[in-house]
Amino acid sequence: MRSKVIVNVPEASSTRFTHGIAHPELWLWDSWTCKSEGRYHLYCLAFARKDSEGRPTSPAQRNDFKFHIRHFESEDAGESWRDRGAVVQSTSEPNATLSDNVWSGSTHIDSDGTFLFAYTGLPSVSKDRRFLQTICIAEGADPGDVSRLPLAAVSDPLRDYDSIRAAGYFLGEREMLGANCGESGGPILAWRDPFLFRHEGSIHALWAAKAGALQPAVAHASLRRNEGGGFVVDELFPPMLLPDGDAFTQAEVPKVYFDDSNQKYWLIISACNRISEDQPDDEIVKDQRLYVSDKLRGPWIAYRGTTSVVPDIEHLFGASVMDVDFAAGQLRLIAPYTEMADSSLQLTFAPVKTVVLPEQERLATLLGRSMADGF
Repeated sequence: MRSKVIVNVPEASSTRFTHGIAHPELWLWDSWTCKSEGRYHLYCLAFARKDSEGRPTSPAQRNDFKFHIRHFESEDAGESWRDRGAVVQSTSEPNATLSDNVWSGSTHIDSDGTFLFAYTGLPSVSKDRRFLQTICIAEGADPGDVSRLPLAAVSDPLRDYDSIRAAGYFLGEREMLGANCGESGGPILAWRDPFLFRHEGSIHALWAAKAGALQPAVAHASLRRNEGGGFVVDELFPPMLLPDGDAFTQAEVPKVYFDDSNQKYWLIISACNRISEDQPDDEIVKDQRLYVSDKLRGPWIAYRGTTSVVPDIEHLFGASVMDVDFAAGQLRLIAPYTEMADSSLQLTFAPVKTVVLPEQERLATLLGRSMADGF
């Protein structure tokens, strides 16, 4: 049950953070980025290191408090960051999409220059169902301005229960959606972390979902504006399955990037084998996984052939791609440390990491083998 004690939202710090972001007032986790006018914008979830009564909080207490989405800005490609404050906060207003909490999402600059802020809104249901998640899109005029919150969710598992299940996704019993105890012996509801991108002239979204109680999947939908100017699902496609999905239970904060020069799609997820929110951290494995495909809908293959796990980034989770140089065969990742890292690093951001991609000849071999094997 959530504590009656709250955490306040600190004002933007004047500190210039280098070699990552170790914020003195905030725990930080999950991430997404966008680039505008030569500046990099980093967004993440956050809550204060002290509660409203001045007592220290800890990463393990995250679910006891309300989060906010924090905004950081860099003028030097991630070598240093400035805190620009909170951009989205949960609200106590009844019936709001984020009346209980706000979780991860993405920021996308639309073709008309509007900033679209996708996020996971958690509405208040009951103390035993605190994890009902909805997919939402807010809008603003610049990277730090979320002036228009949506009146309704783009996708709501309770409202859209039948159509979601008809598309092939797993949802537990309707009256138990969002249950703290999980679903049918598996982890909590997964309908979160929307990532927006343009594809064939339309806005599309990926988000974390399930195809079974213990089977992770990536949801995919095309979106359109309704008469009121908000976004709605135009088509909810069947679940995207991953070739090694039996190795983990949750495929979180998915993001996709297109290599125009080689006509390939790259999908990165944060994978976790958690089943219960009560599990101790030493039972949980978290890693970053990367996949490649000739098509947006897959089939996806592990980018290293034998494994999708990105090496040499131990204890990093909720990563984002800063930028990609496909010609040079590398991408630059930014990610926060998990609770399994040293206590001084937990829920702080690591410096930007460079990930080496396979050579094109190797990718062609992997993709050709995948198609021949029928994956």
